[in-house]
Amino acid sequence: ISGISSEKVLDIVKANKGKLVFINFFATWCPPCREEIPELISIRKAYPADKVVIVGISLDSDRGKLESFAEAMNFNYPVYLAEPDVPALFGISSIPFNLLYDKPGKLVAEGPGMVGKEDLEEAFSGLLN
Repeated sequence: ISGISSEKVLDIVKANKGKLVFINFFATWCPPCREEIPELISIRKAYPADKVVIVGISLDSDRGKLESFAEAMNFNYPVYLAEPDVPALFGISSIPFNLLYDKPGKLVAEGPGMVGKEDLEEAFSGLLN
């Protein structure tokens, strides 16, 4: 699992113009995060990769823990380890914390707390149509 700087996070958004980009900040020690991830994995299966991009960014400090967690979760989207500049740039005070960018690459939703699968599907459908 490679590290990611805030600049690289923004590069991912830019590189995926024309698609929705959902970024989930999490940590292995965060119970609501652990609950949210299987839903994101199931949503990833429901949308074609040319329409929706999901990225997980861990705020863990222990890369080894993250790697064994990632193996156990069997992520179907890319997961990175946040570099120290990331939480401040995106204003992350608590996790899970999610960002949603629309097709033109504009941030349309952000905030802490779990996002339910139905709410996310509704948001995706609205932005894709």
